[in-house]
Amino acid sequence: MRRVVGAILLALGAFLVVAALLLPVYVAPALVKVPLDQDSQTVAEATDATVFRVATLSEEDGVDLKAIRTVRGDVKNGDSKRAVFDVFLYIKDGDGKEVTYSTDRVALDRRTSEAINCCGENVNGKATEHKGLSYKFPFDTEKKTYEYFDITAKKTYPIRFLDTETIKGLETYKFQMNASDVKIGEQELPGKLFGTTEPTVKADRIYNNTRTIWVEPKTGVIIKGREEQKQTFRNADGEDKVTVIDGTLEFNDKTITEAVDTAEEGSATITLLERTLPLVLGVLGVLLLIVGLILTLLGRSTAAEARPGRRRAGRTHAASPA
Repeated sequence: MRRVVGAILLALGAFLVVAALLLPVYVAPALVKVPLDQDSQTVAEATDATVFRVATLSEEDGVDLKAIRTVRGDVKNGDSKRAVFDVFLYIKDGDGKEVTYSTDRVALDRRTSEAINCCGENVNGKATEHKGLSYKFPFDTEKKTYEYFDITAKKTYPIRFLDTETIKGLETYKFQMNASDVKIGEQELPGKLFGTTEPTVKADRIYNNTRTIWVEPKTGVIIKGREEQKQTFRNADGEDKVTVIDGTLEFNDKTITEAVDTAEEGSATITLLERTLPLVLGVLGVLLLIVGLILTLLGRSTAAEARPGRRRAGRTHAASPA
């Protein structure tokens, strides 16, 4: 009986040890991925911004802005390797009037968060090839420079690691990128805006942005974001004559708190799969192997002691008188 129990424990212990080895190497990577059914919203706010009012063809200072970004996963077009996001960004003033609106459709690798060129990717409905990172950093984010895609400029920029910073008790990695003097379009505008008697002037729309992002490294979740953004219309002499938007947008407290909660939950799941479960299964497996080995050896010893007794009893029976 001891040998049977010992064999069972040996088999179970071996299974648990193998499971402990496989969990962090194969199982965790297969489970820890960007969700296909992503559905999230971030809100960034600015105070004392400047915006251009089309209705009055004039700049307005001291404007409060709210940028609402909604990210929704296109589950049907995602698979085990890629996730597809549809993103909608509204920037409104304090009265709820729309200042700017943009859309983005991007596919990304579910482990590395790097853009994948497929699935009708576009910016504002125009086919656009994405590269680098967009709305999430990779799992196990490193302290290094990544490539980050800017949907306004429609190109990637280096986003450099700056420092670590604790936000609401959570350690984050701080990154920053700069887009400088990028022409993002041109437009015919009334000449009076440029101090000329010409009826209209063709002006370049110029974009500048310093983007700072705080990332929880284990999950790659963006905890906080800030954009120091300025867009202007520039004349042929290279002079900025009209400010379209000028302000610093930063995640509000509610958005940061929700991001911290998401990161902590994701981090706990990753730790469970990569460390806690493998450790528990490994220790339990080793203990079962030890107990199983002891029982097996004891069972063999008991069986070996019983065999000589049976042989002696047989010889005595044969020598007895009929």
